[in-house]
Amino acid sequence: MNFGMLDWHVQNYLEDNLAPDEFAKFKGRHFRERVERINEHLRQGTFSSEKREEFGKWAARLEPIRELRNHIAHGVMRVALADDMKTGSVTLSLPRDLDETNPPEARHLSFAELFEASTELTNLIEDFQKWVGNWVVDAEIRF
Repeated sequence: MNFGMLDWHVQNYLEDNLAPDEFAKFKGRHFRERVERINEHLRQGTFSSEKREEFGKWAARLEPIRELRNHIAHGVMRVALADDMKTGSVTLSLPRDLDETNPPEARHLSFAELFEASTELTNLIEDFQKWVGNWVVDAEIRF
């Protein structure tokens, strides 16, 4: 999953919209905290209610993908066959749960669900770019 691209866009938004000293504090914080800081920036600024609402919907869509990303990044992935013995499935367990056979915190996903999550991540990245303006394309480029 290309979560790093989304992280980069969030980082760029904060760098463009926060004072340098505040950005320096947030630069090293967790992704979730940086997204919360964008939300705070929207509440404090003179943004339209539509722009705030768009971001709120975007952030709600982000949460399950962020949680899945954390399971992938910090967990152990096991590939197995589902109960039908035909369909592949992926189990994502955190290391602290590996001593249990089937811990409730483990995520069980089909390959289709992983593909859907990857597609949603791509959509989130594109929607964030639209929301802030695609600064890479909108910028004047000189050679």
